Formats: sequence, structure tokens, C-alpha cells
Amino acid sequence: SLDTGMIIGGGYLYIDSEKGSYAGALQLSINNFLSLTAIGLIETKMPDGSDGFSLLIIVTAEFSPAFQLGYGFTLNGVGGLMGLNREVLLDPLRDGVRTGAVNGIMFPTDVIANAPAIISDMQAIFPVKEGYFLVGPMAKIGWGTPTLISLSLGVIIQIPDPKIAILGVLKIVLPTEEAAVIKLQVNFLGTIDTSNQLITFDASLFDSNILKTLTLTGDMAVRLRWGDKPDFILSAGGFHPEYEPTMSMPKLQRIGIKILDLENAKVQVMTYFALTSNTVQFGARADCYFGLDGFCVYGYAGFDAMMQFSPFCFDALAYSGFTLDTALGDASIRIKARLKGPTPWYVKAIGSIEVFGFEFEAEFEKEWGKSQKEELPEIA
Repeated sequence: SLDTGMIIGGGYLYIDSEKGSYAGALQLSINNFLSLTAIGLIETKMPDGSDGFSLLIIVTAEFSPAFQLGYGFTLNGVGGLMGLNREVLLDPLRDGVRTGAVNGIMFPTDVIANAPAIISDMQAIFPVKEGYFLVGPMAKIGWGTPTLISLSLGVIIQIPDPKIAILGVLKIVLPTEEAAVIKLQVNFLGTIDTSNQLITFDASLFDSNILKTLTLTGDMAVRLRWGDKPDFILSAGGFHPEYEPTMSMPKLQRIGIKILDLENAKVQVMTYFALTSNTVQFGARADCYFGLDGFCVYGYAGFDAMMQFSPFCFDALAYSGFTLDTALGDASIRIKARLKGPTPWYVKAIGSIEVFGFEFEAEFEKEWGKSQKEELPEIA
């Protein structure tokens, strides 16, 4: 660690001479104007155990105050990534969007305290690969003084097997950092994989809230495949429960807001929307809970809907329930209704009431119309 008044910061070193692995991190603040961060990895043994050399470096510099670019925009920082005999693995990088590991790549903070975790993530995302080269310029752009909106953006390019990853962290804080009413932070990653003929985009909310009490969560993903079997999937918050994606997709967290999150009182609303080459899907669910010693109330209501374009059909499900739990016993009401169609039409509804161990249930089911598949004509 270092504190000379003008220069404040510290460093971290990791040495494993038997494995030929070396790592280091450095973070310095110079006169409260310039913040420098550097993280480096060196391997002197290849994965097969032979002698070799690979290098990975991330260097960033942030400015305070930022440089004015005009129209309210500022240049808050610049940086870059370089890798020699290193490749980029896109799946771990996509996972890093949801786990927050990308924050250790894009203008990281608290580098010294988090150095072991950051270095471990870098080794997993950018492993040793002889003959491969990585380059990645980075920039941090802001808007407003003080900064209300900031975007950290980096482009990682792999050569010779061409892969392009556009990595970013978007942060919106209103009206100020110290008294934030709205705080939105999104990690995102876009990739172009020419060998697999695939374009992807992943995004995830993290540490986001409104009024510091309403927590926001959710993931988004896009997949676009070209070539012999073209396909398209877009999802914000996941899919209809009965839909199986036609391409590999991560498990997406519902877009949600926690309105109340106390030990004895909880209110949460979740939703999702998805669009594929042959379907459109959407749904929502609300949950609430209130409890005291010997007494609690739980309720929920929601719906799921999916429409298929060819052959045309749709499936809609609505449901709700209410449960009262007391020291004397339980009581609950549950309702579920489903409508499918139009060839044939199908409707089913189930309602049940349970009071202190006695249960009453009513069911209605009906199907009508012809069973036929009307496929849409192909579009050139």
C-alpha cells in the first residue's frame, strides 16, 4: 500500500513458480485527478505442460474531473486489454454478465481487495491458447456534471479464429450519487461468432433500485443464427413455462420489482416477454406475504400466454390463490383457467376451497371445433 498525499494506492502480486504462473494488480490515485489500474497475468507453461509464454494485460485510466466532449457528454476514462497466446471463451463471459464478473474487466474498482477473484475470473474467461491474440480498446463515457449516466464500453477482438465481443456496463443514477432516487445498473455483452454463425446479446440488472427500497432484477438475451438453419430468439425475463428454446439459452431471471422486502411483509411483481421466429410469449405474476406470530397471509395472481404463428394457435393460462395460515388451522382458495385454440378450441377451469382440512373442488372442461393445422405460406 502507498500513501504519500499526492499518490494513494496499492498493489498485489501472485507467484507460483512451479506452475509458471504469475499475476499482479496495481491501483493508484494521483492527486485526486488520475486513477490508474493495471492487472496482468503471465504463464510460462502451456496447458500441455510444455514451456511457453502467454500474457494478458488490462490497463485503465479514469479522470476527475472528466474531459468535456460537448452536449453534456464527458470522457471519464480510457483503457484497453491485450492478450498474447490467449483466447476468449464466450460462454463464461456471458455468465460473467449475470454474476458481475465483467465488472472486474470494465474499469474495475477496489482492485486490491478483489484481486484474487478478478484474476481467477480473467483466467477462466481468457485461458491460454497458443497462436491466438486478443486486443480490446475501452472507453468510459458520461453525461451530466456530476455524472448522471455513465457507459463503460469495450470491444474485444480475437484473432485468428474471429470472435468479437462488445462488453459494457451502463449506470444511471438520478438525481445524484449521494441522494439517488433511481439507480439502474446493467451489465451487457454482445458477441459475433463467425465460426458458429451466431450473434448474441445478454444483459442483466445488478444492484439496482428505486428509492433505495424497491429492488429491480432481471435478465435479457438475444440469439440470432444465420446459415443453413437460421433462427431468432429475444427474451426479457424468460419464457413461457411450456416453451423449449430452439437454441442454447441461459436461465433468465424474471424482470421484477420488490415493492416490499421485510421479514414479515413481502410484495413482488415479475414479468417476461419473448419473441422467437415462430412465437410471441408474455406473462406476469404478483406475490404478497404478511406474517406475524401464529398468523400469516399469502396470495398470488398471474398469467402466461403464448401465440404460435404457424400453424397458428395460442395457449393462455390465468391463475390466482390465497392462503390464510393460523394457529387454529389453514384456509385457502385457488383458481386456475386455461384457454387454447382455435383448432380445436379447448377450455378448462378448476377452483378449489380448503378450510381447516376440508377441501371442495369444482372443475369445468370443454373442447369443440375441428382439429386441423393451418400453416402460413413460406416467405422468401
